[in-house]
Amino acid sequence: MEVERLNGWNYLVYTVIKSKFKHNIFSLKDINAFFDEFKSVYPNNFHIEAKIRQTLQNLNRFEIIHRIEPGVYQMKLDAVYFSELEKGKKDYVYLVSNESIPGWVKIGRTNSIKNRMKSLYNSSVPFPFKVEKIIETKSMKESLVIEKGIHSFIDTVNPSLRKETEAKKREFFKLPVEKGIEIFNIIEDMLSYNLHS
Repeated sequence: MEVERLNGWNYLVYTVIKSKFKHNIFSLKDINAFFDEFKSVYPNNFHIEAKIRQTLQNLNRFEIIHRIEPGVYQMKLDAVYFSELEKGKKDYVYLVSNESIPGWVKIGRTNSIKNRMKSLYNSSVPFPFKVEKIIETKSMKESLVIEKGIHSFIDTVNPSLRKETEAKKREFFKLPVEKGIEIFNIIEDMLSYNLHS
């Protein structure tokens, strides 16, 4: 089964594996550590861990990962294959805010802003998220690099904005919207310079 045909839980878990573990060996426990992220996408699913196990079985059957031993896996397809599948597909790094959590922003990536905003607006927040800034990329791989680069930059420069908070494993930063936009503008300038240099 081709990666580009994955959807729903299969695509979500695959994305986590690819962005967090690449070709490293990972365990079921490692994937379960992202419980909150899965819950934010599927807030009405009350059997998240069971769904994760089922999805890993699917990915193993699709030959995207292989099981080394019970509960231990590794990505099977190589990075070149992934890159070929992702070429020419737009992806997005986004900055969003929510009036119910003032002083915080969320920085993440998606292949559909509309669908992502819809999934974020669930029973855990009283108001919908507002898109503040978007960086359009040419592939999921590119957006993942930019997203993680922004996360690492903020965590390094000022750990108190996320790294040293309860949100350390999530995509939320204790940052004014204006500062988040400034960071995105800097990244856009750097990307533009790289394209035209």
